[in-house]
Amino acid sequence: MWETVPGVAFLSAASAATEADECRGSFALRDHRARLVPDRQHVDRIKASYRCDAAEAGPGGADLLRAAAFEPSDATLFPVLVMTGLVSANKTGASPSCTCCRLRAAGRRARSAAGRPVLLARYWIVLEEKSDTQVAFSVKIGDYQWTCAHADPAKSTPATATTTTAPRLHRPSLRLRLSGRVQRGTSKKTRLAPTTPSREEVSAALLPGPERAEEQRPEEFNRVFLTYASSRDERFFGFGEQFSRVEFKGKWVPVLVQEQGFGRGDQPITFAANLVSYRSGGNWSTTYAPSPFYMTSKMSPLYLEGYDSSIFDLTRPDRVQIQDWVGQRKTAIGSQLWWNWELDDAHYSAWKDLVADLRSHGIRTTTYCNLCLVPMDEKPNTKRHLFEEAKKLGILVRDEAGEPYMMPNTAFDVAMLDFTNPEAHARFKSIVLRGVVDHGVSGWMADFGEGLPLDARLHSGEDPVAAHNRYPELWASVNREFADEWKSSSRRAAETAEEDNDVDDDGLVFFVQSGFRESSRWAMLFWEGDQMVSWQANDGIKSSVVGLLSGGLSGFPLNHSDAGGYCTVDLPPFLRYRRSEELLLRWMEVNAFTVVFRTHEGNRPGSNCQFYSSGRTLAHFARCAKMYKAWELYPARLVGEAAQTGHPVARHLFLHYPADERVQALTYQQFLVGTEMLVVPVMDKGRTAVTAYFPAGAGAWRHVWSGDEYGAGVQGGFEAQVEARVGTRPYSSGLGRPSGKDL
Repeated sequence: MWETVPGVAFLSAASAATEADECRGSFALRDHRARLVPDRQHVDRIKASYRCDAAEAGPGGADLLRAAAFEPSDATLFPVLVMTGLVSANKTGASPSCTCCRLRAAGRRARSAAGRPVLLARYWIVLEEKSDTQVAFSVKIGDYQWTCAHADPAKSTPATATTTTAPRLHRPSLRLRLSGRVQRGTSKKTRLAPTTPSREEVSAALLPGPERAEEQRPEEFNRVFLTYASSRDERFFGFGEQFSRVEFKGKWVPVLVQEQGFGRGDQPITFAANLVSYRSGGNWSTTYAPSPFYMTSKMSPLYLEGYDSSIFDLTRPDRVQIQDWVGQRKTAIGSQLWWNWELDDAHYSAWKDLVADLRSHGIRTTTYCNLCLVPMDEKPNTKRHLFEEAKKLGILVRDEAGEPYMMPNTAFDVAMLDFTNPEAHARFKSIVLRGVVDHGVSGWMADFGEGLPLDARLHSGEDPVAAHNRYPELWASVNREFADEWKSSSRRAAETAEEDNDVDDDGLVFFVQSGFRESSRWAMLFWEGDQMVSWQANDGIKSSVVGLLSGGLSGFPLNHSDAGGYCTVDLPPFLRYRRSEELLLRWMEVNAFTVVFRTHEGNRPGSNCQFYSSGRTLAHFARCAKMYKAWELYPARLVGEAAQTGHPVARHLFLHYPADERVQALTYQQFLVGTEMLVVPVMDKGRTAVTAYFPAGAGAWRHVWSGDEYGAGVQGGFEAQVEARVGTRPYSSGLGRPSGKDL
C-alpha cells in the first residue's frame, strides 16, 4: 500500500500554535513555528493479534490492542496488525523535564551531542481489514517524555525515560481508509494553541529561576504527520468539490470548509473583491465542499475518517505528506439578511394562490432557507421572533462569554443554530421546515453550513475546529430527517384517506452548497455555489465543469451549477463582469447534461443577459430544456446507480479510462454522462468548434445531432474537430455510442 521515503520518518508529530484569520466564513490558517518535532522513527514490535488474543490480557493480547486504543467489535476481521515503536528527536539545550540535563546546565558543563536531552514518544499503528479492497489505518501517539540518553535514543524505552508527569495517551488522532451590497468585513484572529496541562503539572515542570510558568509549561502534540513515497508521474484526483484543478500533483491542498470566494485567483476580480471586502476573493483552493480523499493514477486511494482540519502536501515529486490537527486548543474571541424563516405576507401578498396556480400546471415551487437567525427588532411585520426564542432555549452557537455568537454578514449580525443540540434539530424541523411545506412548497435550498467559527462553544462540548468540518453534514442531516419524516407521514395519510389527490407522492427535495466527506449520506442534491459570470478558469464557466467532475470523483454524485453563473460586478468603466448572451447560451448547453437544469438571474439581474431577454435566448432555453427532458430515462437510471455505488452522473473520463494518460490530464474540456454519452462543451468565447478526445479502448462514437461516426476501426486514443456553432444545430457536441441502447 505504501512505501517509505528513505531516511524520512513515516510517522511524526509536532506541537504548534495556529492563528486563524476569519471573516464571514472565510478562513486563513497560519501555523507558528512548530515545537517538539520528533523527526526519527523506530519500530520495535510488529504483532498480529487474533480474536482469541483480544480476549486475553498480557503483552501479546488485549494489552497491546488497548494501548493502541483499538476496540474490536463483532464485525472486526481478524487478524489485526499492531506496530509500535518510538519517535524521537535530539534537543539543543536543557529540557524542563530532564533533571540530569538541568543539573548539567546549572553546573555550566559543556553540552555535547551525547549529553543533549532526547525527546521520546511511543506510537501505535493499527492495520485492520475492512473489506476485500479496504484497509483501515489508525495512529495513536502517547505523550512525549525526556531522557538523558547517552546512546542511541531508539534503544531507550519509556520505562527508562525521566519525566515529571504521568504519561497519558491522546485519543486516536488519525484514522484513514485506503481504497446585493458588499461591505468591508471585520476580520477576527483566533489563536488555536496546544492544550495546556493542569497548574500542578506546570509547577512540577518549572526550572529554577525567574522564568514565568506559562513560558515553561509542558506542551502536547497537536499535529500528526504521515510521509510516504510517491513517483513523479503519479497523478492525484479528488479532494472534494474543487473548482480550479482536477489533478493536484505539485500542490499544497488544505481541507477546510469555507466560502469559496469571488474570483478565486482570476484577475482583476479577486484583487477588487479583496479591496472592497476583506478576504472575500478567495483563492484556487477555497471551496464549500472539500473532502479528505484522493485517488491516484496508480489506483491507490486514501480517505481520512476524522473531521479535524488536514493538509495534503503534494509539492515534493517523490513524496506525499499529510498534516492532521489533533488534540485540544485554547481560543480568544469571535459574520447577512432578514432570516426569520416565516412567510412575509406584505412582500408576498398572494403566495398561496401563486403556489396553487403553478401546481395546477404541473409546476412545483421551491424556496430558500439557512441555519442562521437574526434579531427582528427593526422589522415591523414580524409574527414570531425566532432568534429570541432560540436564545431563550439555549440552542444557538455560543461565544466565549456564553452568549449567542453574533457573526457579521453584510449589513447586520446573525446567529447560528447549534445542531450539536438535539433540541435545535427538533425546533428547526417543527417550526421552520414545517412552515415551509405547509405553504405548499415542495423543496428548498438549504444554504450555508460553512461558517461555524473556530472558537465557538457548542452544546456537545466538542472541539469547534473539528466540528467546523462536520457542521455541513449535521446541517444536511437535519433537512434529510425532515424530508424523510414528511414522506412517511404522507404515505400513512394516503393509506388512510379515501381520496389521495392532495398527497404529494413525489416527496420533497432540497439541495446544499457546503459539504464534507459524508454529506452525500443526507444531501439530496448539491449546488456549486456562486460562480462569476465569466469565461475564466478559477471562478467562471470552466470552474463549474471542474467542480462538477472533481466533486463526482470525491463522492458528491448529484451536482449542478447556476446556468450563466451568479456573481456580477458592474462598476463602469473600471470593472465589469456582466453575463453576455453567448456565455448564457453556452452555459445552458452544459447544464442540460447535468442532473438539474436551473438558471439564475444573478445578484444584479439588470446587468445580465437572461433567458427571457430576447426571442433568441428564449428559443435556446427551450431547446436546452427539451434536450434535458429528452434523455431523462438515462439519468434516472444513473441516479439509482449513484445511490447504490456512489458513481456520479456526470463523470470524469478517468473513472472509465484510468490508464489513458491523456485522459488523466483532462479538466473542463469534456465529460461523460454515465458510460454512454460524451459531452464536449464550448468553454471559450467565440469558438464554433471543439476538439474531442476519444480514449483508447472506447470504441466508436456517433454524434447525436449530425449522425457522424468517430473512431470506427481506430486503435488507441485520437482527437477530432467537431463543429459546435451556438444557436444552430448542433448546439454543442453530444456524442453517443452507435450501439447505445440507453439513448
